Amino acid sequence: MTVVSTSIAISAAANTVSLAFAAWVFDHFNIRFGWFVVAVVLFTVLTVALRGIVVSTVNRFVRGYTILGGLVLTLLALLLTDAVVPRDGFAIDGWGTWVGVTLIVWAAGVAYGEVDTAAPVKR
Repeated sequence: MTVVSTSIAISAAANTVSLAFAAWVFDHFNIRFGWFVVAVVLFTVLTVALRGIVVSTVNRFVRGYTILGGLVLTLLALLLTDAVVPRDGFAIDGWGTWVGVTLIVWAAGVAYGEVDTAAPVKR
C-alpha cells in the first residue's frame, strides 16, 4: 500500500469512527447506513482536498493557524457534505449539534494527523 493510500485509509477510518460517534451522541445528527458510506467517502475526499489546498497555499502560516484552520476546514467539509448528501440520509440540525459534531470530528482529525505524520518504522 502506498503512503498516499495509507494516509487516505487512515483518514477514512478516523472519519468513520468520529461521524458514527457524533451521530450516536447527538440526537439531532442523523445518518442512514447507505448514506453514511457516501458521507464518509465524500467527507474524506473533501477534507483531504481542502487540507492539501490550504497547506500548499499558506504553508508558512499553517503551524500558527492549525487549530482554528482545522476547525474551519472540518466545518466547511461538514457543510458541503450536508449540502450534497440528501437530507433523509445525512442531517445535522441545530447550532449546538453543529458545534459538537464539528469538535468531535475535528478532534478525530487531530488524532489522525498525529498517526499520519508519525515517522515511518525503520526496517
